[in-house]
Amino acid sequence: MIRYGYKKALCVSILLITLLFIAPLQGIAHPHLFISTQTEFVLNNGKIQGAYETWIFDRFFSADIIQGYDLNRDGVFSKAETQDVYNNAFINTKNYAYFTFIRQGNERHSPEKVSDFSVRQKDGIASYRFYINLSQYSGDFYFAVYDYTFFCDFRYDEKTPVIFTGASGKTPPTYTIAENRKYPVYYDPFDTADMTTMYDTWKPGLQTFYPREIHITY
Repeated sequence: MIRYGYKKALCVSILLITLLFIAPLQGIAHPHLFISTQTEFVLNNGKIQGAYETWIFDRFFSADIIQGYDLNRDGVFSKAETQDVYNNAFINTKNYAYFTFIRQGNERHSPEKVSDFSVRQKDGIASYRFYINLSQYSGDFYFAVYDYTFFCDFRYDEKTPVIFTGASGKTPPTYTIAENRKYPVYYDPFDTADMTTMYDTWKPGLQTFYPREIHITY
């Protein structure tokens, strides 16, 4: 089990993942964990069937994962070590909608489950990779990765935020990434890290966040 010698509990308690380490810190409205994301959309005859998300962590959280779960220190996560990461340092993100949101029209949805989870590390940087089924979405849609509690800072990879793989068909999709100010997200800066409440409408005391969305068009 990972032991922490510093107060990183806000986002660590979300991603790591046991409530044993939650510190009731309040009044802190800035991110405590930084994550770069890449999304690989899988095509079949030009239609998106799903997506592999990759989360690349900052060096501090990476050290926690590597030191806590690469038990034989060989630089590779074995099947058993990967399962430990999944059980103890990933699955709790289900309570936060896997930080993944798909929007068509004015409604946002999140995956109920993910599959094909893996973890790796390179040069001291850890990353997760997992698959989301998107076959139920037809036509244009918006895909976004963010933390609606604002404790984690998800940013799309600057060089390769989106990849398309598979059979592209005659009219492969394209994408743009932009901040959508028509569909904001609201959060309470005084919530603790174990709070999972999503605020659909603004009320006094809430802050406003505008997610950057990947707009998939055909």
